[in-house]
Amino acid sequence: MVVYDVHKNKLIEDENICKTMNFPEKMNNFERLILSPGFVDLHTHVRLNEGEDYNTLSKAAISGGFLILNIQPNTRPLIDNEDVLNDHVNLSTKSEVVYNYTLSLFGLVNDINSLSQSLRSKVTGFSTDGIRYHSEDLVKAFSTKKPTMVFDHSQLYEILGDFYVGSNLPNSFRTYSNECIAIFRTVMTGLEYGFSCFHIQHVSTLESLETITYLRKFAKISCELTPHHSFFTPNMIKHPNQKINPPISKYRDELIQALKKGIINCFATDHAPHPEKPLKYEDAPYGSSHIEVAFSVYLTVFSDIRLVLENLTRNPLHVLSRSYTDFGLQFPKDAVLIDPEAEYMVEASRFFSKGKNCAFDGYKLKGKILGVRKNGRWVYWNGEFIDE
Repeated sequence: MVVYDVHKNKLIEDENICKTMNFPEKMNNFERLILSPGFVDLHTHVRLNEGEDYNTLSKAAISGGFLILNIQPNTRPLIDNEDVLNDHVNLSTKSEVVYNYTLSLFGLVNDINSLSQSLRSKVTGFSTDGIRYHSEDLVKAFSTKKPTMVFDHSQLYEILGDFYVGSNLPNSFRTYSNECIAIFRTVMTGLEYGFSCFHIQHVSTLESLETITYLRKFAKISCELTPHHSFFTPNMIKHPNQKINPPISKYRDELIQALKKGIINCFATDHAPHPEKPLKYEDAPYGSSHIEVAFSVYLTVFSDIRLVLENLTRNPLHVLSRSYTDFGLQFPKDAVLIDPEAEYMVEASRFFSKGKNCAFDGYKLKGKILGVRKNGRWVYWNGEFIDE
């Protein structure tokens, strides 16, 4: 069997590790399998209120190989105060997945250190994700908050449009310059009030990459690539499930190269579950439910298993300045077993997630999560969960 060594960033042959795994069934093809630490997602959405809950999200995450998730604040109600945060922590306590949370940058908590120790340890920073905001909102927020890491969904909400200019789709009014201007605005405003660490979510344009490269002279800035922005181009949009925010971009190939060069720091899913979308683009909400297939999308696109594992494990942890042990995980007690050669067709109707709105539904992908191990016990195997 091959083991991914997250510290050395290498794939290493290990003939002895199979003896300690206690597989749920007899295995004959060890040579093609890879054992990796669990994946980390910096950008996950949970809905609650009859939408995706922590039970369905946990099952979806585990089936996709993810053991550490970073929840964004646009729930109902918003995660913008200590009481709502405490409710979320309590709802997710018994999960096999390690949950972390971002607080609304525009909420009532001004200093993360003012939270109780148990809550403080679960918070990774402030976030603007899923919240409509303008320049005056940023100034007010940054001027009242104690500096920490900021996750930013960079967008000028003053500019309308569902898709980028130039596509043959309804409401193709969104300018490509929109995103990079919003990135510059957030970072420069934050710097003025002492903030120095920013994570830019779902980068989608070449102009944004150039803006981030420039701004790294002044601040610590990381950014992420999502499955949909690495896979699709505007001409491939055929269904409202592919209506994403920010939109699918003409710069797909440039984004792929930027990830390979390290300009983009890591992968993230932006898992955004919704009930079945209406067929009219104008009426459909943004987002795609795909945490269960994100690994396979990345392997299909990049065809480099080491690079994919690096950007799903060590690199997102580096963005958080955390380690697996900080989250109570220890390899190989906590691990993901991968068959990198397996191929399958995406069937969103069979997802564990309540969101069946998958942009990749019907596509053929490469690479499959065979099993997931937590605290020395296999909890998921070959498409099914294993009861204790």
